[in-house]
Amino acid sequence: MRVMTCYHRPVKRADVVIVGAGLAGLVAAIEARAHDADVLVLDKLPDPARWNAVGPLPGGIGNDTWRSGGGGLARFERDVLVEHLPGGSDELAAGRDPVDVLLERHMERGEGEINVELLRTYCNRIFDDCCWLRDEIGLQYDEARGRNVKDVGIGLFKWLHKTAIERGVRMLFSTRVESLVFDDAGAVSGVRASTDGASFEVAARAVILATGGFQGNRDMLAKYAGRALSEDVITVGSPDNTGDGHRMALEAGAVMRHLDVCHVRTTDNFFGQGPSRYLLHIYPLGIYFNRNFERFIDEGVEDSDTIANAIALQPGAIAGLIFDDKARQKFSEEYNAYPRREQLICTAGSIAELAARMQVSPEGLGRLVDAFNASVKDEQASGPNLPKTRSALPIDTPPFHGFYPVRPALNHTLGGVIVDGASSQVLDANGRPIAGLFAAGTLVNWANGRPLELDGIRSYKGSYHAGASSGAGIALVSGRLAAQHAVGMLMNA
Repeated sequence: MRVMTCYHRPVKRADVVIVGAGLAGLVAAIEARAHDADVLVLDKLPDPARWNAVGPLPGGIGNDTWRSGGGGLARFERDVLVEHLPGGSDELAAGRDPVDVLLERHMERGEGEINVELLRTYCNRIFDDCCWLRDEIGLQYDEARGRNVKDVGIGLFKWLHKTAIERGVRMLFSTRVESLVFDDAGAVSGVRASTDGASFEVAARAVILATGGFQGNRDMLAKYAGRALSEDVITVGSPDNTGDGHRMALEAGAVMRHLDVCHVRTTDNFFGQGPSRYLLHIYPLGIYFNRNFERFIDEGVEDSDTIANAIALQPGAIAGLIFDDKARQKFSEEYNAYPRREQLICTAGSIAELAARMQVSPEGLGRLVDAFNASVKDEQASGPNLPKTRSALPIDTPPFHGFYPVRPALNHTLGGVIVDGASSQVLDANGRPIAGLFAAGTLVNWANGRPLELDGIRSYKGSYHAGASSGAGIALVSGRLAAQHAVGMLMNA
């Protein structure tokens, strides 16, 4: 229900107020200033000079941009990533529009349960917006690492922060936005904030919420995502993202969707990307197992996020992965490139010896491998526990390789507010835009897909990592989009 609030005369003014100084917020600020808007950014974190987070390790002060790998932003030609998709080169050779191919992949991964308008906007813009970052903002890239920005997330934040200041964006840190302010017609007309215990009001013609997810709010996680993600899963995203924007949007009458869905990735003991990222082609040839030596996912078809979400729901939120030397030999470069593999990947001449080195039960692992091998036929397996519909090969070629433990790590939440896909304006329960209110980044619902259940095991299958999509890309596109339409609204007022 919308809260109508009246305060004394505003003490500050801006054309556009942006709540949150992450990638989405800073991009929105820079874009709004390019249209001569007076822009004020408010953030509850202290001055960035005091931030000390080191991604991807948990703890320390710093937002999700600071903690990120800064990847997924070097997309300067429309054909590049489409060529890397299964069948992508053939699609391009047939003359298909790359945007149509990307959107089709999102439809496939999201089982048709996607926001078509929002994703079409994203796919249409991502390449050009990345070029804007490079050519107009001057963002520097690490040539050796390809798609990563220079100095990864920390470098990305510092560059955007510096650019925003140089272009006249006003910023207030250590400033908590407590609520939105509405005019007599119910339109958002500013925010109420506090600094050092002193409250003040900022009048604005448009407000852009860019506060990130709510992975740092254990109560919200428990309420929406469940006990496992709130208690058993380590958080590597910013603990300072506590759902402030979600709360304010709800108070304005916004609609939320998929608040139970999170971006969870596999990780190892050194908080690396885990086997479902760094062994991208090897893990589908192996099998995952939980503490009870049960398979719980179709390894041949599920992506890294689906696997990590499934691990989060296993006993103790822990799993293991085993594969044989056929898989290693087929993708030896990938295997050899795994960081600290000598300390993380166990190798042995027999399953029993491998189990001992992994410190799991030789009997339990042996029974699992025997049952799996017996069910394999024509690269499919009928069990145990659940089918493997693709890339099922017997695990019978020594030496054998094992990865234990594999744990899930929570990057950020994916569910959030519903926005108009063409403008990023926040929508109410009737699908109408809330006047003066926009949203960008992971506050916006990017969980395009559906709940997944395999033999009683819950997970989520979605299009978050479908073609050309990434958290950084989403923040970039939605931040720019929200700013352009917020300023356009001002010009047309």
